[in-house]
Amino acid sequence: MMATSLSPEMRKEDFKDEFLTCSICAESYDNDKHKAKCLPCLHTYCKSCLQRIAGKRSKLDCPKCRKTITLPGRTVDSLPNNFIVANLKEYQDIFNLSVSCGGCESVEAAISFCHNCGRFLCHKCVDSHRQYGPLQNHKLLTLAELQEKKYNPMTQRQQHCSKHTNQELTMYCREADCKVPVCATCGLVDHRGHDLTELSAAIAKVIDGIQHSTARVRERNQDLSRKQLAAESLQETLTINFTNRKKEMQELAKKLHSQIDRTYNNAHFNMKNLYDTEMINVTASIKSMDSLATQMTNACEFANKSCDMSQSTQLLTSQNQIIERLHELETAELPESAPDKREFNFTEKHYSAKAQIQESLQELYDLEWIQHPQQRGQTKLIDINQKQSTTASNRPSSALPARKPQVDPQQCTIQFGLPSAKGWFKWNKAIVQTVDETGHKMSTGGAKVQATQDGYPCDVQDNNDGTYTFDYQVLAFRASLDVTINESGIKGSPFSWKIRDILSEPLQTVSQVFE
Repeated sequence: MMATSLSPEMRKEDFKDEFLTCSICAESYDNDKHKAKCLPCLHTYCKSCLQRIAGKRSKLDCPKCRKTITLPGRTVDSLPNNFIVANLKEYQDIFNLSVSCGGCESVEAAISFCHNCGRFLCHKCVDSHRQYGPLQNHKLLTLAELQEKKYNPMTQRQQHCSKHTNQELTMYCREADCKVPVCATCGLVDHRGHDLTELSAAIAKVIDGIQHSTARVRERNQDLSRKQLAAESLQETLTINFTNRKKEMQELAKKLHSQIDRTYNNAHFNMKNLYDTEMINVTASIKSMDSLATQMTNACEFANKSCDMSQSTQLLTSQNQIIERLHELETAELPESAPDKREFNFTEKHYSAKAQIQESLQELYDLEWIQHPQQRGQTKLIDINQKQSTTASNRPSSALPARKPQVDPQQCTIQFGLPSAKGWFKWNKAIVQTVDETGHKMSTGGAKVQATQDGYPCDVQDNNDGTYTFDYQVLAFRASLDVTINESGIKGSPFSWKIRDILSEPLQTVSQVFE
């Protein structure tokens, strides 16, 4: 009997129904249509469920981790059987005293296990062992002794050569084209000159490799857990900030009565869009992390059970699949860490809402918006005086007149190279975004935006949302474009460019060739 590092010990309470039943149909695994099939991702389901999922296709998605599996023989039958399930079922039968005899053709219940033969024996077979000379020295253990010693014979039974059935498998051929356990005769004849080693040493090396890979995957899983905690913390922070901003806006809406309901709802909608966009990204990241963490945990659990509950030949046969899966998870790219955000201010959208509120309420109020420099974007609304008329004579002397935000040309931006519907082969579109003196994008039109190309004016369109668009020509060897807002040039104006090679790059856009 060879010595291995496989642990035979197991407790009866280790047996759980989910180990021996298909998680899809909840049927117990058997040797027929509910045979346990192991996917490359190390998840196990019964053959019947996998056939139903695959249908007539040669691929299927794992129900657990959604990994796309290509069936090796284009059928579910070509998938390897989960030998751990078979071993667990037989080991469970030992605890339940319901093992059939494996030494004869009878269906009588076994009472002992022959350590040398690797078989469970009934009363008659036990008597034969005791009476037949060559079998009298075999080591027999009763089922009660197996239970008492917590001994799993499945991982310790002798393995015999399929070609020389009377010889035990004692060696392992490490040649690239072989990779199989062999007996002494096969080693001398069929594998002469090959790289042979003791089977126990080969098993120990495989287990050591699997355990090292498992340890590295567990470390990666811990890193993933930390990233997930950071993402969940960000998720909580976003929710708190959103709730606080919403509460502030609700209080403001109550003070301004029904006249600002529509403006408030628009502002809240814009803020909710920002929140939803960020939450979608964070939620997707957490879901991705959770999926990868589940795969790592399941793979490590499967690998450990393979080391503990498999026969030598089974583990050697499955080593590549297990190690490849562990290596795949070990090198898997972890999702990006959540950014270190503890405050989430919806500054731009708030400011746009304030400007609209201020303009819409001049008939009823004199308003002043006070913005604290240390809390940019967090503003306080002061109701100076409710009035009955818009005339200057009715305004209290202490009231400050409402002031519209002014455009700052030096902070405005322009984007070139956009597709134009006006003769696309020689025209491009530019879009100007106006920005006020506080650095916020304008949300209303009315600014005097002018653009001239080589002295010829361009037709500028006011989009009434703070942006302005115009078309310009690009098929010129050199050109100059001057853009002004309220008769002041924006930053970078005038813009000039040249076409480096009009023949080799006839459709090159201005945004690619600015000097």
